[in-house]
Amino acid sequence: MVLSELRREMVLAAITEFDQLGRDAFLKLYGYRPAIGYFLVHGGRRYDSKAIAGVAYRGVSGRPLRPDEFSGGNATVARVLGGLGFEVTKPGQAAKVPSVEDLLQKVDSLKPAVSPATGAQKRHQPLTLLWAIGRAARSEPRLTSWESTYRELGWLIEEFGLEEDRPNPEFPVLWLYHHGLWDLPGHANVPHASGRPAQQWMKEQQPDSGLRPWVYEIVTGQADIRAQIVVRLLSAYFHGVDHNALLARVGLDAVTPDTGRVRDGSPTPGRVESIVERVIRDSLLTEQIKRAHDYHCQFCGDRLALRQGFYAEGAHIRPLGEPHNGPDEPGNLLCLCPNDHVLFDRGAIAIRDDLAVMDMTSGVSLGPLRRAPNHDINPEHLAYHRKVIAGQE
Repeated sequence: MVLSELRREMVLAAITEFDQLGRDAFLKLYGYRPAIGYFLVHGGRRYDSKAIAGVAYRGVSGRPLRPDEFSGGNATVARVLGGLGFEVTKPGQAAKVPSVEDLLQKVDSLKPAVSPATGAQKRHQPLTLLWAIGRAARSEPRLTSWESTYRELGWLIEEFGLEEDRPNPEFPVLWLYHHGLWDLPGHANVPHASGRPAQQWMKEQQPDSGLRPWVYEIVTGQADIRAQIVVRLLSAYFHGVDHNALLARVGLDAVTPDTGRVRDGSPTPGRVESIVERVIRDSLLTEQIKRAHDYHCQFCGDRLALRQGFYAEGAHIRPLGEPHNGPDEPGNLLCLCPNDHVLFDRGAIAIRDDLAVMDMTSGVSLGPLRRAPNHDINPEHLAYHRKVIAGQE
């Protein structure tokens, strides 16, 4: 049988090329029609099995097979690829592609090392994810060279890691690989994230790497899920860090839906005159919060649709600046419609510790605060708002 000489690394090389070119370009380049029933499933993504096998054969003969040189199906392609340890679906059989819930669960179950000096969790893993998510948000290629990854992650860890941290980008990449979020295509027997042998392996292999295909597809195509992950990482691992500076550093800049302007990460606050002068904080962090809620108001659920997109406002629970000095962090931010934002800022609406939204003029509950996964509100800021802004306590 012509395919019997295939080896796993040849198939992985063809998969990598498929990812780099995209499905349509890959099939067109090698003259294959789209698969109908038989798909190779790898990293949560489906691949046209006959095309992958035919191109992988280049590792045997020095050239890929043409489609008319061999037959596909269960007895040939599926049998050979299955024997190499790959999953191949049959007609009518659905591929097991991980879900958004799987991704959020994996993000929530990171296990960063703990600093022996301060007891704080190290930031290598979350910084690596933020860097990759920033690339995905800008539609940059999923995979990048180890030279580029090592350089950019090293700088990022030095800038935003703990004070005593060494960069060591090898360790978060390897840990995320074994956690199921990171991809090292074409490599087997990948070491665990520990010790000098792991660093030596990365130095010798110089692997291209990036988010797993299914992760990349989710964070590229679903801005609200991407924002939920970003907010979760900021809340969990970056206390005392300028979140807007970090977001700008990894390229997670925002497009404000009311103006369509692209923010460069250093917006100059504007001012408008109302009853009091109010600073407009159109920050990168605020935009992530709004995206995490898909621009739905957390009080009434409304979402304003403009021709340029959806509109909502970021509301700080404990106001920024003197005399309140509230922090610009996820736990102090809400996504509100303009009407509820004004009422909340004036103390006509408040939030109890059980997250019930209260109309302070009538004492009537307006229902529970609408939530987005991974966006947790700090109860200390709620207590401050009730006491100082709403005058309840």
